[in-house]
Amino acid sequence: MRSTLAIAAFAVGALAVPYNQERKRDVVTAWDYVTAYDVVTVTAGQEPAATQEKPKHYGHHNFNTPVAYTTVVTTSSPAPVKKPKEQAPPGYSPPAKEPKPSVPSYGGGSTDAAPTDYAGKCVYHHNIHRANHSVGLLEWDLGLASIAQTIAESCVYAHNTEEGGGGYGQNIAAGVDAANVSAIITDLFYNGEEPYFSGEYGRDDPDMTNFELWGHFSQIVWKGTTHVGCATVECPNGLANTGDGVEPVFTVCNYKNPGNYAGEYSANVLKPLGHATAHWNTGSS
Repeated sequence: MRSTLAIAAFAVGALAVPYNQERKRDVVTAWDYVTAYDVVTVTAGQEPAATQEKPKHYGHHNFNTPVAYTTVVTTSSPAPVKKPKEQAPPGYSPPAKEPKPSVPSYGGGSTDAAPTDYAGKCVYHHNIHRANHSVGLLEWDLGLASIAQTIAESCVYAHNTEEGGGGYGQNIAAGVDAANVSAIITDLFYNGEEPYFSGEYGRDDPDMTNFELWGHFSQIVWKGTTHVGCATVECPNGLANTGDGVEPVFTVCNYKNPGNYAGEYSANVLKPLGHATAHWNTGSS
């Protein structure tokens, strides 16, 4: 078997599963920075309302870069007048609506049989950890997955949360092929990072000193997140911003709603229930 080096946006580290588990690997650290958002609502013809600051959103850029502030200004208009509903003529029965196709959540227990398709693996390996933290299961979002595909196809290893209009959270990693995406989600992002957060449960604002060591984990189990969409792309001409020894394979996962907001950790990152430790092949036959 061939060993490889896997890296992630916040913490670049060794990934021993499912590759050679005995060979030591170099550990490198990459940094992200803090983005804060201000939202101001302005009504046409009036003075701007007082600024109301939203919680800071951690992630996506370089910590060495000064904190960026974005102000969103919107113009409100009078609410439209609702028209009375039209009465159906006597004896008329509207046709029954066809049910929309549902996206399976793929359960949350480590004993459930794991799916074999890419989307199923991604959702399943998010949800086994979310169930352990007593939060709702994620659903697959085709729109988020399409955006992730576009970003991954750029073959530039960097966060991009502007593609497709933005508004989502994001985890990225490199060096692991699509067949083993579960190793990224479970062994690298969750098992590799949750222990660093163990002393922070119950705090609205945890110590951010080691944010780069647990920022992927907290996004995975963030209670307010409801949907995920991922993509893994091989880059035959190389993956920019990665070092030697990293296979040119880029994985991007986008999340709705985004996590990692200051002041909201205690309500969104809950203590684990103590389920058995899952691994990349949990649920596989």
